[in-house]
Amino acid sequence: MTESDSEGVRIPVDDLVEAVADRTDEDPDAIRRALDPFVDDGIVAAEAIESTVSDVSQILATTETRIDLASRAYEDASAAADDAPDLDAVSVRLERFADRLSDLRDRRDDLGAALGEAGDPPDTPEGIHASAVDLRETAAEAQRLVRVADDLATELERFEAWVGSADRRRRGFETDLADAEESLDSLSTTVRDLDADEPSPDRLFDAVVQAEVLGLVVADLRAEAADLDEWAEREDASFPEELHDRVDGADRKLAALAATLEDRRAATSDDRVDERIEAVVADLDAFDPPVAWDRVEETIGSV
Repeated sequence: MTESDSEGVRIPVDDLVEAVADRTDEDPDAIRRALDPFVDDGIVAAEAIESTVSDVSQILATTETRIDLASRAYEDASAAADDAPDLDAVSVRLERFADRLSDLRDRRDDLGAALGEAGDPPDTPEGIHASAVDLRETAAEAQRLVRVADDLATELERFEAWVGSADRRRRGFETDLADAEESLDSLSTTVRDLDADEPSPDRLFDAVVQAEVLGLVVADLRAEAADLDEWAEREDASFPEELHDRVDGADRKLAALAATLEDRRAATSDDRVDERIEAVVADLDAFDPPVAWDRVEETIGSV
């Protein structure tokens, strides 16, 4: 590796790619792509490295701005929630928003530290290559955090409007209930197909998991309906009884489908499927309303 005394790092990219490939056994094309932001006219130059660090710093500054906007949206939502009843439908939502905002801030701090390390790489081929990779990953993660912060700010604005409007709360509940009913219809079709054919173990497993998740959905809806009903009473209003009836209907339909699945499972008698089902059911049993759906998704994604 060569380096000028006054201008810092200046290495032909071909030489650097060869050196990194020899020492790490990584693919030369992948190394070249990673180094591309550091290259100026075929040379990996200190000036190009500094320019890349500056570009990533600007992206991280945008991330900081968007997280600040999400923080302000959280403050506004919290203020609105101060006037709402002390109900899980309100407090748990706000707590989860706070957790997401805290995660964003922690990740932003991690990226700031990573940028500092990547911006001062060791003067070795591996060090320069690692810096290029780290800066690319930092930029990509910073851009992702911008989207996450924007989504969070939007959700907080909707929450603030939801807190302030009984009509919005009712319509939001109706939408969630309709989605659950549609999912139950889909499960009903699946169960009919399983009953008519000799199901594969994986299809049976998927159907049982779907039923278990829908059980959480219905329980969540029932708990929220109770909270919204109490909220309406405190405002001398009423929550439509029809919505409670629809939740009851969804519960009865799910119970019938689950019983059919249990009969199908008993007739199939597959130890491997039984063990998988018991494991996921045990995991899902840990969730109570209000359900943390992000954690449910993680649980399902891991089975």
